Amino acid sequence: MLNQIGAQVKQHQHEAFLFAGHYGVERESQRVKANGQLSQTPLPFAANHPYLKNDFAQAQTELVTDYFGSGQQTLRQLQGLDAVLRRGLATDELLWPLSMPPALPAAAQIKLAAPSAAGLRYRQSLAQKYGVNMQMMAGVHLNFSLSERLMRFLFEVQYHHEFADDYIAFHNAAYLKIAQNYLRYRYVLTYLFGASPLAEANFATTLPQHLVRSLHSSQHYGYANAARQQVSFATVAAYSADLQRLVANGQLQAAREFYSPVRFHGASLDQLTTGGIHYLELRTLDLDPYTTTGLSQTSLDFMQLFLAYLLVTPSLAASQLATGLAQAAAANETVALESPQAVSGLQKQLQAVMQALHRFAQTYHAPAALQTALAAMTARVADYHLTPSYRLSQAVVAGSLQQFALQQAQQFAQAASVTYQLPGYTDLDATTQLLLANAYHRGLEVKLLDPATGMVQLADHIMIQGGVTQLNSQIAGQLSRNKLVSKKILGQAGINVPAGAEYTTVATALADFTDLAKQGLVIKPKISAQGAGITVFQTPPTAAAFATAVTKALATGAAALVENYVPGTVYRFLVINGQVKAVAECTPANVVGDGRQNLAALVAKKNRQAKRGVNLPLRPLLLDDQTAADLQQQGLSLATIPARGNQVNLRLAANFTTGGDAVDVTAEIAAGYRKVAVAVAKALQLQVAGVDIVIENLYQPLDAAHPELATVLGATAQPDLALHAAPFFGTAQPVVPFLLAQLN
Repeated sequence: MLNQIGAQVKQHQHEAFLFAGHYGVERESQRVKANGQLSQTPLPFAANHPYLKNDFAQAQTELVTDYFGSGQQTLRQLQGLDAVLRRGLATDELLWPLSMPPALPAAAQIKLAAPSAAGLRYRQSLAQKYGVNMQMMAGVHLNFSLSERLMRFLFEVQYHHEFADDYIAFHNAAYLKIAQNYLRYRYVLTYLFGASPLAEANFATTLPQHLVRSLHSSQHYGYANAARQQVSFATVAAYSADLQRLVANGQLQAAREFYSPVRFHGASLDQLTTGGIHYLELRTLDLDPYTTTGLSQTSLDFMQLFLAYLLVTPSLAASQLATGLAQAAAANETVALESPQAVSGLQKQLQAVMQALHRFAQTYHAPAALQTALAAMTARVADYHLTPSYRLSQAVVAGSLQQFALQQAQQFAQAASVTYQLPGYTDLDATTQLLLANAYHRGLEVKLLDPATGMVQLADHIMIQGGVTQLNSQIAGQLSRNKLVSKKILGQAGINVPAGAEYTTVATALADFTDLAKQGLVIKPKISAQGAGITVFQTPPTAAAFATAVTKALATGAAALVENYVPGTVYRFLVINGQVKAVAECTPANVVGDGRQNLAALVAKKNRQAKRGVNLPLRPLLLDDQTAADLQQQGLSLATIPARGNQVNLRLAANFTTGGDAVDVTAEIAAGYRKVAVAVAKALQLQVAGVDIVIENLYQPLDAAHPELATVLGATAQPDLALHAAPFFGTAQPVVPFLLAQLN
């Protein structure tokens, strides 16, 4: 009935919609100790966590992504959640990377997860019915729904007459077709992705005497139940009726006990026919032990292509369906239990399917990434040595994969341990990555609204963009950006700020040059952010250099501020809700000489250092005109070779955005300086503020008689939280969790 879908897509040039859809992932895995034994301590996340939870056993984690309109978005979140999960585990815990569990203790010693009394009773019943060990297998479930735009289009142009204007009937028929074809061709997936060639000790008393492609995907040894032979996929109505009958007569406790390779999901089981199928749950994929997430981008891209192919490829005739699905199940069992160290017994069929997929991809102009994934999977069919099952067969030691699994688990744990980066989101600024990681850890629902700007929504009502939150009003943000206005407000509040004047032209500034240039100066735009347009003269400048600096400031803002240079050290105070939560000393962008390399080489070396990059906590050192000018003030150039141990400041302005080093001094700051920072935030009406203060001597107490000991340079409503959470030197401060606690 639906065999004209491909022709309609081609005729109306709707190929792009064919490869669209929505994707979600559920990934199971076991927590183990460093020696491979199950870790049965409570999972260290909230019981109602939407993303990270227990599965059947207390040692078994389940990671659940949101539902996204592209596989790339799904994988992005999967990578981030995987890192959050690994970081949240105890220091001696790892995630077992294989679908088959590690060596198991006696069944009675395996603790079942107990999210509720009813949940515990359900798991106890499963343990009694199937045995605990079967439930300890893990895998990847891919949830998939078709493009609604494609479905509506096909219904309107071709199928509304055939289905008597019943869109739900057509919609369900499309999902039924994919499900039937998935069952027909899942042996292809078992060959391509099978990665469970053996079982560890104590899993079962009867097992194959040789390595196989996938125990997990086997009907006989894997995750299966008798209900699979009793539920019809002939129609959605038959599927629903059969499952309801099995639940009603007690053969199944609930529909979720139906361990089919594919399941239909809707509002409820009895509403599938009237309300429609919402998505398919595809349950056949082994964990990929060669990627930290258990599912690679290549695999997900191939699945996207494969599912589109299943929608277009012809269905079995109704009269042939039962026989065809039985033969398909037998084919899958053959592939699952054959040796991974030889060509498949179904090699011709596998090659035929891959050839059909290639024709399909070319005919319907599949996206390049999907065609690349197809090429990778075609290579696996051509050469079994490239399959995961074969690769694992080469890692077996003394009939076990424990050594391999623990090595992989350690590597994945190490890769996830860099707390200032969140895998999947490394294209975002460091503060946003930290906010997302902490939000995921707390169990807040996260929506990345605009990756280009880093706009994030948390828990349906909290908006965050980098360090900007709803705690600060719009007017407070504008006040902090306007350096002239903020100085006036702070001065009126009795806070010490640098003396200075405002100029709108170079000529008017030069008219006052004689009076101004009796000491060091700082020239900055009236309205600026992130250190743009600032020039520092620690000693009186020449008229030419002064004019150049004013010109630069005017190019960035409508007016230039000329202020007296204040000697001392710049400190960034992070104030949140009237409390100083962290303080970082800002050492200007610098390098330390080794007596051999020139400044240019030393800069390149330091920029390769961890934590330094565009989306990392510390910014790269810049080699620009301002760097050259600041070096020239010191009688240096990039060709200079500084003496061993000699620190050279590349910038005279201490600013984190131009490569300054953040040195945590939170524990060393006296109360008097903290009070100044809090007063600045209060005067500017900032609930979240980064306050920059020049302090002559960190260890000299501030008193009312000597306010000049602390000079406030300004404040920002968008403080960089990452430099406190991952400083260049010193103790990391937990500022991001504190901020989220104020927001939620």
